[in-house]
Amino acid sequence: MSFAELDARKKERGSDGLRSEETGLDSVDAAILRELCADARIPRAELSRRVGLSAPSVADRVRRLEDVGVITGYGARIDPARLGYGVTILIRARPVPGEMKNMIEAIQETPQIVTCDRVSGEDCFVARAHVRDVAEMEAVIDRIVPFGATNSSIVQSSPIEERLIEL
Repeated sequence: MSFAELDARKKERGSDGLRSEETGLDSVDAAILRELCADARIPRAELSRRVGLSAPSVADRVRRLEDVGVITGYGARIDPARLGYGVTILIRARPVPGEMKNMIEAIQETPQIVTCDRVSGEDCFVARAHVRDVAEMEAVIDRIVPFGATNSSIVQSSPIEERLIEL
């Protein structure tokens, strides 16, 4: 295909209709991801209507996004406070030499810890935990502290809920 033909196609479809070389996603894929992030339970027929494709085409695209690992799963968002976990804490942790493995195991085995990232900088880990009260917060920290230093903070509010990165 010549450059003139490619340019003509580009104008027909608009620049949004082409796949990004960086991500492999086009504007329809991005629209599908936005809709699924807003409501993972959206019926395929409704999703198809919103993105302007047939249901089989949308199903193929969703399957492809799952197969390549862009979509890694679906789930419900739960409010921990409604389940009695009224305090959310951030725990920054730094293992002492030789205790990295034990600290990781302690973090993994603590059910109140819902996420943990290994980070650069002075600390090695930043974990998020949901606890019922300050006494439970202390118990969670006590499981980690034998393996290194910790520093914790109580989350007062979350002005930005987890959201989709810009596509």
